[in-house]
Amino acid sequence: MDAAQAFRELVTSNSSKGAEKSGLTNITFFVGAGFSKTWDAKSPTGYELFTFPQSFLQEMASEIELDELLTQPGYPTIDDAAPAKFKELLYNLSMQLKYPGIRTRYMDERSITFVLNEIKAIVQKRFKTLTTLNHYDQDQGKFLAPATPTDNQTTILRFFQWLSEQQEQGRGSARGVHADFLSTNYDYVLETILDNVGEQKALRNTYRGITPTSICGQRNTNIVQDHWSINTLLKINGGFEILTNPNGVGYDLDYRSRTFEEVRDRAPEIMMPSKEQNYTSSYFANIFPKAVRLLQESRVLVIVGYSLSEEDALLRFLIRQFAEDLRDVHGKYIFYIDYTSQDTMTERLQGCFRYMNRMDAGNIFTASEGFVEWIKKVLS
Repeated sequence: MDAAQAFRELVTSNSSKGAEKSGLTNITFFVGAGFSKTWDAKSPTGYELFTFPQSFLQEMASEIELDELLTQPGYPTIDDAAPAKFKELLYNLSMQLKYPGIRTRYMDERSITFVLNEIKAIVQKRFKTLTTLNHYDQDQGKFLAPATPTDNQTTILRFFQWLSEQQEQGRGSARGVHADFLSTNYDYVLETILDNVGEQKALRNTYRGITPTSICGQRNTNIVQDHWSINTLLKINGGFEILTNPNGVGYDLDYRSRTFEEVRDRAPEIMMPSKEQNYTSSYFANIFPKAVRLLQESRVLVIVGYSLSEEDALLRFLIRQFAEDLRDVHGKYIFYIDYTSQDTMTERLQGCFRYMNRMDAGNIFTASEGFVEWIKKVLS
């Protein structure tokens, strides 16, 4: 049985529309940059996002003192601000922030934080030069779908609409198939999808692992969530909308368009590439336990557009919590969809779930045709 057929049969056999009314089957989608690129071909990969061409840096120099930012001792210059050098810069800054004893002569906690916030603003600016952020439309009260959706976008919306129809909600309980999301992306693609399928109330009916104080400038009135009626969306690398509350306690979500100065003054909570990923902030301290529990309580894991890179050792360890050893994988299913070869995907999965080398992996499926082609087969 191929991956598309196996997934469809798994969903239909656990659907609330089935003859037997079963409980809730949790499906968690773990999505990487490839997922957003499938939705929007201009969406950048990590390499593209953190490559700063000289023309872009010269444009930024009109807004900030870029020479001061990039010519500190040991930092890259404008001519060599490529991903490897960018990682070096961030590693240098994060280590100085973490270990005060090794800070350079004229750097302190405040100046390091200022520089990091400026870099986050530059990253968001770079993202918006490559593609668009689908900001929340306050007049419509939702994330609008593209006025003229591409074939890929139409297919993806059909797929998640079909999934949403397999769940029945009522009387304080839910039956059927329930979809949740773990994302490594900063963008608003998943929010846009969730706001255009199912109940179409993404901001109200989505749990983010944190309870924001405000959402798009309005006080958050949806404090206690009903576990049977909402989706979970955890952005494990942060997001452009996640902002520290001005009083320093908790977080706000702001999906509105902000100027470069506004982004710099209240920088988003995003994890940027470094030689040592620092997931110690309060946001990540809150998100990771929620992600572990979500994975452990899920029956189906669908990995889309994520490379399972050895550099992302911590995230690979996180994914492994779905089924830590052979005892945990019983009755669970893994689907891995990407453009790479079946052998490469199998090798990546074996590197993450090491017990795969010692088992008959009848419940683990790979599909190398890409996400849209795979879901076309599922829907057919």
